Amino acid sequence: DTCKAAANGSGDGQFIFPNRLAVDGAGHVYVVDATRRVQKFDAATGAFILKWGSNGNGDNQFGQAAGIAVDAAGNVYVADQTNARIQKFDSNGTFLVKWGKNGSADGQFNFPSDVSIDAAGNVYVADNGNNRIQMLDSNGIFLDKWGSNGSGDGQFQNPNGVAVDASGNIF
Repeated sequence: DTCKAAANGSGDGQFIFPNRLAVDGAGHVYVVDATRRVQKFDAATGAFILKWGSNGNGDNQFGQAAGIAVDAAGNVYVADQTNARIQKFDSNGTFLVKWGKNGSADGQFNFPSDVSIDAAGNVYVADNGNNRIQMLDSNGIFLDKWGSNGSGDGQFQNPNGVAVDASGNIF
């Protein structure tokens, strides 16, 4: 295994408060950090490949990129907390689609903090401010939700992460 130490900064291959990372099936690592961008690296060598994103609320911009996941086709999903949305990109960083807006209705988010993808391509979002997990298809169509505010079974207090295993179990 090759391990490289990354420098603190906003240059290529550098990080300022990295939030989450994801790995695709081709051996690439994607990292989101406080500079409001996604960086892509070769997992075997640690070599920087490309980056995308900037500060803002337009396409390919982030208020705060917080969570990241990659589906089986190599599409990259980013949870943008302060813009209350999910953005979807291809593996080269080309913007494809976005969905969500601030709110508590189905398909709306309040500070989405993480995103995960199951084997069927369904998207799970840790909807932090709404104390729930939402399930959408890969085009952002709402499918299901669960959770409410509290500390009992099936309840959450500001969930910050979500993961799905190969069997479809959601954590």
